[in-house]
Order: sequence, then structure tokens, then C-alpha cells
Amino acid sequence: MSLERIGDNIYERVTLRSGIRVIPVDESGKVLFIREFRTHEKKSRLKLVGGWMDKEGLSSLEVAREELREEVSLKARKWKLFHTHNTANATVEERVDYFVAEDLEKMEKQLNPDSDVVEEIVFLDRDGFLKKLQQEKIIWDKDVAVLFMFWEARRKTNC
Repeated sequence: MSLERIGDNIYERVTLRSGIRVIPVDESGKVLFIREFRTHEKKSRLKLVGGWMDKEGLSSLEVAREELREEVSLKARKWKLFHTHNTANATVEERVDYFVAEDLEKMEKQLNPDSDVVEEIVFLDRDGFLKKLQQEKIIWDKDVAVLFMFWEARRKTNC
């Protein structure tokens, strides 16, 4: 955290560790979500596979591949960087790379080194996603905005 004076005001600026999110898509076009118990939220919720750039020397794509393997024991034959969320020069600075992972293949069950436990794996189409969002099973955040962009891009390209 740093302090910055602008005119008569002092602002706090926070820079978060960079992260990745994976949008795993099955052969029917549904997106994989994981249900995890979120200790700081004191409840379970659906979210994308993801993690922080906390492994020295790995690219964001390598971290994305590792998170998909660790969290849901899957690998993908096809990867594409879909979007980078970058809020440089904001009060809270953050960079998150979003990757689409397709042509999914199950792997032998992996041990997740993180303390989070995946309670359930759920595949949702756009309508199912909207329903879970309305039921507050998914929280509104930047990931939701990117997923709307993803489904809109899919609709436009008929994929």
C-alpha cells in the first residue's frame, strides 16, 4: 500500500498480486465452475478456476494450466488468452489474465496444494449461469463481466 497526495486529499493505493482465471469449456459449450467454501466469506459459492501469480518463473498460461490440473484434475489441449483485466493507475491496481481452455481431458485425481477444497464441479450454459447469478450462488465481480463478454463473443461468432 502506498499513500499519494492529490491536491488536498491523501489517497491509499493498493497493488494486488496478479492472477489468472480459467474459463474451461466442454464440448457442448458449457463453462466449468467450481464450488468452494470461501473462509473469508463464511459460505460456499461458485467461481471460476483461478489463482495468483505466486510461482516464481511461471508464465500466466503455465499457472493457468497448473490451476486447472490442481483444482479439477483436467488438462486442455487448446488454450487462448481471452481477456486481460488491468486496473493500473486505479486506487486498487490488479491484473488478471483470463484463458479459455477447450478440448478438456480428465487426468488422474490431483492433490491440490492450496487449502481450498473444491466441493463440486458444475458445468453451466449462459442461461444456467444467469440463474445461479440471480440466486446469488455466483457473486457479481469482474469475473462475471468477463463471462458476459465471453458469451457475447461466442454468440457473435456462432461458436
